[in-house]
Amino acid sequence: MHVIFNADDFGLTPGINLGIGQACQYGVVRSTTMMVGMAAEQHALQVASNQPSLAVGLHLRFTTGAPLTPATSVVGNDGCFLAKETFWQTQIFKKQEIADEVIAQVERFLATGLPLSHVDSHHHAHMHPKLLPVIEEVVAGYQVPLRGCLKNKKDYVFSQNFYGESLSVDKLLAIIRHYRGQCEVLEVMCHPAYIDQPLLESSGYALPRAMELEILTDARLRESLEQWGVTVGNFLSIKG
Repeated sequence: MHVIFNADDFGLTPGINLGIGQACQYGVVRSTTMMVGMAAEQHALQVASNQPSLAVGLHLRFTTGAPLTPATSVVGNDGCFLAKETFWQTQIFKKQEIADEVIAQVERFLATGLPLSHVDSHHHAHMHPKLLPVIEEVVAGYQVPLRGCLKNKKDYVFSQNFYGESLSVDKLLAIIRHYRGQCEVLEVMCHPAYIDQPLLESSGYALPRAMELEILTDARLRESLEQWGVTVGNFLSIKG
C-alpha cells in the first residue's frame, strides 16, 4: 500500500511553505500542491528547491486571489475570485473562461521548471459540477492525475478526514488502518504549517495546521507505517 500525504496550499504564505518543507524533511509528506499567482509563490519555489524528495503539483485557485485571465463569470466586483460560499452557490460559468484559466494556471506552473506531479484545487473547487467536466478535459491533456478523478485507478482512494480541531497521531493512523487492504494508493489531504500573520488573515483554518505539522513529523507515525509495510510516496509513482 502506498500513502500519499499531500500538503495543500503551498505558495499561500511563507509559514505554510516552511511547514510543508519541514513535514517533508522530517516527516512523511512527499507531495504538495502549489497555488500559483499568490504572494508566497516565489518563496515556495525556494523551499521546493531545498527538498528534492518533495513532488509538487498544482493547487488550482477559483476561490482565492485574482485570476490570471480576464475571466468575468468567476469574479466579483473587486476583480478577485468569488468567495467560497458564493462560488458554490453559483451555477452559471462560462466554460471557455474556466478552460482558459485552468490552462493559464497550469502553464504558469510549468514555467517554474518544476515537473507537474498532479492537479487538485483550493476548497475542492474542481469538484463543482459545472467546472469538473471542463477541468477534467484540460488536465487530461497534460497527462497528470486529477485529485479524486482517477477513473482508471480503481485502487486509488482520496481521504479528507485528516482535518479539524481534534487531530492526533492515533486518529491519522486509524484513517490509514481503515483503508489497509482496500486500496493500493491512499491520498491523505493535509495542511501542515507554521502559523504566520498572512495565514491568520487569509484562512479560517489556521491553528490546527501547527498540530498537523507536529503529527506528520512524529516518529510514531513513521514507525507504525514501516511496521505495516506502508510506503510513503507521491503521485509520480502512479502516473501513467
